[in-house]
Amino acid sequence: MRHMGPISSLAINVSDEILYSASFDKTVKVWRISDHKCIETIQAHSEPINAIVVADDGVLYTASDDATVRVWRRNFCSGDRAHSLTVTLPAKYSPVKALTLSCDGGVLYGGCTDGYIHYWHRGWFSGQLQHGGELQGHTHAVMCLASVGNYVVSGSADSTSRVWVREPDGQYSCVAVLQGHRGPIRCVAAFHGSAAEESEDGCTVCTGSIDGVLKVWRVVNNAARCPAQKSCEYFELN
Repeated sequence: MRHMGPISSLAINVSDEILYSASFDKTVKVWRISDHKCIETIQAHSEPINAIVVADDGVLYTASDDATVRVWRRNFCSGDRAHSLTVTLPAKYSPVKALTLSCDGGVLYGGCTDGYIHYWHRGWFSGQLQHGGELQGHTHAVMCLASVGNYVVSGSADSTSRVWVREPDGQYSCVAVLQGHRGPIRCVAAFHGSAAEESEDGCTVCTGSIDGVLKVWRVVNNAARCPAQKSCEYFELN
Protein backbone atom coordinates (compact mmCIF):
# COMPACT_ATOMS: atom_id res chain seq x y z
CA MET A 1 0.00 0.00 0.00
CA ARG A 2 2.99 2.29 -0.35
CA HIS A 3 2.86 5.49 -2.38
CA MET A 4 4.12 5.39 -5.96
CA GLY A 5 5.93 8.72 -5.60
CA PRO A 6 7.62 10.94 -3.00
CA ILE A 7 5.61 11.74 0.13
CA SER A 8 5.20 15.50 0.35
CA SER A 9 3.14 16.12 3.50
CA LEU A 10 1.71 14.49 6.63
CA ALA A 11 -1.19 15.40 8.90
CA ILE A 12 -2.78 13.76 11.94
CA ASN A 13 -6.41 13.65 13.02
CA VAL A 14 -5.78 13.09 16.72
CA SER A 15 -9.38 12.52 17.80
CA ASP A 16 -9.96 9.78 15.19
CA GLU A 17 -6.40 8.39 15.48
CA ILE A 18 -5.86 8.78 11.74
CA LEU A 19 -2.64 9.68 9.89
CA TYR A 20 -2.82 11.17 6.39
CA SER A 21 0.06 11.03 3.90
CA ALA A 22 0.07 13.03 0.66
CA SER A 23 2.24 12.26 -2.32
CA PHE A 24 3.39 13.44 -5.71
CA ASP A 25 1.51 10.36 -6.99
CA LYS A 26 -1.65 12.53 -6.67
CA THR A 27 -3.15 10.49 -3.84
CA VAL A 28 -3.72 10.77 -0.12
CA LYS A 29 -3.50 7.62 1.95
CA VAL A 30 -5.39 7.23 5.21
CA TRP A 31 -3.64 5.20 7.91
CA ARG A 32 -5.16 3.87 11.12
CA ILE A 33 -2.59 4.60 13.81
CA SER A 34 -3.59 1.75 16.13
CA ASP A 35 -2.55 -1.04 13.72
CA HIS A 36 -0.56 0.94 11.09
CA LYS A 37 -3.00 -0.17 8.39
CA CYS A 38 -3.87 1.82 5.27
CA ILE A 39 -7.66 1.95 5.31
CA GLU A 40 -8.27 4.19 2.30
CA THR A 41 -6.57 5.71 -0.74
CA ILE A 42 -8.05 9.00 -1.93
CA GLN A 43 -7.57 9.86 -5.60
CA ALA A 44 -7.36 13.48 -4.62
CA HIS A 45 -5.94 15.55 -7.49
CA SER A 46 -4.94 15.49 -11.14
CA GLU A 47 -1.41 16.74 -10.33
CA PRO A 48 1.09 16.18 -7.48
CA ILE A 49 -0.08 17.06 -3.97
CA ASN A 50 2.16 19.48 -2.09
CA ALA A 51 0.47 20.04 1.27
CA ILE A 52 -2.32 18.78 3.50
CA VAL A 53 -3.80 20.01 6.77
CA VAL A 54 -6.54 18.69 9.07
CA ALA A 55 -8.90 20.94 11.03
CA ASP A 56 -10.03 20.23 14.58
CA ASP A 57 -13.42 19.12 13.24
CA GLY A 58 -11.75 16.45 11.08
CA VAL A 59 -12.07 18.23 7.73
CA LEU A 60 -9.11 17.48 5.43
CA TYR A 61 -7.64 20.10 3.07
CA THR A 62 -5.33 19.16 0.19
CA ALA A 63 -3.27 21.48 -2.05
CA SER A 64 -1.87 20.57 -5.44
CA ASP A 65 0.04 21.63 -8.53
CA ASP A 66 -3.34 21.55 -10.31
CA ALA A 67 -3.91 25.03 -8.80
CA THR A 68 -6.68 23.95 -6.45
CA VAL A 69 -7.32 23.27 -2.80
CA ARG A 70 -9.82 20.50 -2.14
CA VAL A 71 -11.92 19.97 0.96
CA TRP A 72 -12.78 16.45 2.15
CA ARG A 73 -15.10 15.17 4.86
CA ARG A 74 -15.04 11.77 6.47
CA ASN A 75 -18.24 9.74 6.32
CA PHE A 76 -18.12 6.93 8.84
CA CYS A 77 -20.82 4.95 7.00
CA SER A 78 -19.15 4.78 3.58
CA GLY A 79 -17.00 1.67 3.90
CA ASP A 80 -13.80 1.69 1.85
CA ARG A 81 -14.37 5.21 0.47
CA ALA A 82 -14.96 7.09 3.68
CA HIS A 83 -13.78 10.51 2.49
CA SER A 84 -15.92 12.52 0.10
CA LEU A 85 -15.03 15.70 -1.76
CA THR A 86 -17.17 18.60 -0.60
CA VAL A 87 -15.74 21.55 -2.54
CA THR A 88 -12.86 22.52 -4.83
CA LEU A 89 -11.29 25.94 -4.23
CA PRO A 90 -9.49 27.43 -7.27
CA ALA A 91 -6.28 29.41 -6.73
CA LYS A 92 -6.24 31.51 -9.91
CA TYR A 93 -4.30 29.03 -12.08
CA SER A 94 -1.25 28.95 -9.80
CA PRO A 95 0.02 25.71 -8.18
CA VAL A 96 -0.54 25.68 -4.42
CA LYS A 97 2.59 24.77 -2.45
CA ALA A 98 1.63 25.38 1.19
CA LEU A 99 -1.40 25.39 3.48
CA THR A 100 -2.22 26.54 6.98
CA LEU A 101 -5.35 27.20 9.01
CA SER A 102 -5.98 30.07 11.37
CA CYS A 103 -5.94 29.06 15.02
CA ASP A 104 -9.74 29.15 15.23
CA GLY A 105 -10.07 27.15 12.00
CA GLY A 106 -12.12 29.89 10.38
CA VAL A 107 -9.62 30.91 7.70
CA LEU A 108 -7.67 28.72 5.27
CA TYR A 109 -4.48 30.05 3.63
CA GLY A 110 -2.82 28.69 0.49
CA GLY A 111 0.63 29.77 -0.68
CA CYS A 112 1.15 29.71 -4.45
CA THR A 113 3.99 29.72 -6.96
CA ASP A 114 3.01 33.19 -8.20
CA GLY A 115 3.95 34.63 -4.79
CA TYR A 116 0.35 35.19 -3.68
CA ILE A 117 -1.27 33.80 -0.55
CA HIS A 118 -4.94 33.11 -1.19
CA TYR A 119 -7.27 32.94 1.76
CA TRP A 120 -10.77 31.61 2.24
CA HIS A 121 -12.97 32.33 5.25
CA ARG A 122 -16.12 30.67 6.49
CA GLY A 123 -19.34 32.55 5.90
CA TRP A 124 -21.16 33.65 9.04
CA PHE A 125 -24.44 32.02 8.06
CA SER A 126 -23.62 29.38 5.44
CA GLY A 127 -20.47 28.03 7.07
CA GLN A 128 -19.06 27.56 3.56
CA LEU A 129 -15.57 28.69 2.58
CA GLN A 130 -15.55 31.89 0.55
CA HIS A 131 -12.58 33.42 -1.24
CA GLY A 132 -11.54 36.49 0.73
CA GLY A 133 -8.65 37.75 -1.39
CA GLU A 134 -4.88 37.47 -1.74
CA LEU A 135 -1.93 38.61 0.32
CA GLN A 136 0.62 40.14 -2.04
CA GLY A 137 4.26 40.90 -1.41
CA HIS A 138 6.48 37.95 -2.28
CA THR A 139 8.22 38.04 -5.66
CA HIS A 140 8.68 34.27 -5.95
CA ALA A 141 6.81 31.14 -4.90
CA VAL A 142 5.45 30.83 -1.37
CA MET A 143 6.99 27.61 -0.04
CA CYS A 144 5.65 27.40 3.53
CA LEU A 145 3.08 28.89 5.89
CA ALA A 146 2.36 28.97 9.62
CA SER A 147 -0.15 30.73 11.85
CA VAL A 148 -0.37 31.76 15.49
CA GLY A 149 -3.07 33.93 16.99
CA ASN A 150 -4.00 36.55 14.40
CA TYR A 151 -0.64 36.23 12.63
CA VAL A 152 0.20 34.40 9.41
CA VAL A 153 3.84 33.76 8.52
CA SER A 154 5.00 32.97 4.98
CA GLY A 155 8.35 31.77 3.67
CA SER A 156 9.28 32.19 0.04
CA ALA A 157 11.73 31.27 -2.70
CA ASP A 158 12.59 34.99 -2.75
CA SER A 159 14.61 34.32 0.46
CA THR A 160 12.31 36.42 2.66
CA SER A 161 9.66 35.68 5.22
CA ARG A 162 6.66 37.93 5.74
CA VAL A 163 4.50 38.31 8.82
CA TRP A 164 0.89 39.31 8.29
CA VAL A 165 -1.70 40.27 10.90
CA ARG A 166 -5.44 39.81 10.54
CA GLU A 167 -7.14 42.91 11.88
CA PRO A 168 -10.49 42.81 13.74
CA ASP A 169 -12.27 43.99 10.57
CA GLY A 170 -10.87 41.04 8.59
CA GLN A 171 -8.32 43.09 6.66
CA TYR A 172 -4.63 42.14 6.55
CA SER A 173 -1.44 44.13 7.03
CA CYS A 174 2.15 43.03 6.49
CA VAL A 175 3.89 43.94 9.74
CA ALA A 176 7.34 42.52 8.97
CA VAL A 177 9.56 41.49 6.08
CA LEU A 178 12.30 39.25 7.47
CA GLN A 179 15.43 39.48 5.33
CA GLY A 180 18.77 37.82 5.91
CA HIS A 181 18.71 34.34 4.39
CA ARG A 182 20.82 33.60 1.32
CA GLY A 183 18.47 31.06 -0.19
CA PRO A 184 14.79 30.10 -0.43
CA ILE A 185 12.97 29.60 2.86
CA ARG A 186 11.51 26.10 3.03
CA CYS A 187 9.98 25.98 6.52
CA VAL A 188 8.58 28.38 9.10
CA ALA A 189 7.16 28.08 12.62
CA ALA A 190 5.58 30.70 14.84
CA PHE A 191 4.60 30.94 18.50
CA HIS A 192 3.83 33.53 21.15
CA GLY A 193 6.48 32.36 23.59
CA SER A 194 6.58 33.32 27.25
CA ALA A 195 3.82 35.06 29.18
CA ALA A 196 5.87 38.26 29.06
CA GLU A 197 6.02 38.07 25.28
CA GLU A 198 2.30 37.38 25.06
CA SER A 199 1.69 40.68 26.82
CA GLU A 200 3.21 42.35 23.74
CA ASP A 201 1.41 42.43 20.43
CA GLY A 202 3.74 40.21 18.44
CA CYS A 203 5.14 36.73 17.93
CA THR A 204 8.34 34.72 17.61
CA VAL A 205 9.13 33.33 14.15
CA CYS A 206 11.58 30.57 13.19
CA THR A 207 12.75 30.35 9.57
CA GLY A 208 14.74 27.56 7.92
CA SER A 209 16.39 27.99 4.53
CA ILE A 210 18.29 25.91 2.01
CA ASP A 211 21.28 28.09 2.95
CA GLY A 212 21.56 25.79 5.98
CA VAL A 213 20.77 28.52 8.52
CA LEU A 214 17.98 28.56 11.11
CA LYS A 215 17.00 32.04 12.28
CA VAL A 216 14.74 32.99 15.19
CA TRP A 217 13.03 36.37 15.01
CA ARG A 218 11.06 38.42 17.52
CA VAL A 219 8.42 40.46 15.69
CA VAL A 220 6.54 43.21 17.51
CA ASN A 221 3.45 44.70 15.94
CA ASN A 222 3.73 48.30 17.11
CA ALA A 223 1.97 51.38 15.86
CA ALA A 224 4.80 52.25 13.50
CA ARG A 225 4.77 48.76 11.93
CA CYS A 226 7.93 46.82 11.24
CA PRO A 227 8.74 47.13 7.54
CA ALA A 228 12.08 45.35 7.38
CA GLN A 229 14.52 43.07 9.11
CA LYS A 230 16.41 45.90 10.82
CA SER A 231 13.32 46.65 12.93
CA CYS A 232 13.03 43.03 14.16
CA GLU A 233 15.49 41.25 16.41
CA TYR A 234 16.84 37.85 15.36
CA PHE A 235 19.58 35.37 16.12
CA GLU A 236 20.95 32.28 14.40
CA LEU A 237 21.06 28.76 15.84
CA ASN A 238 24.43 27.13 15.15
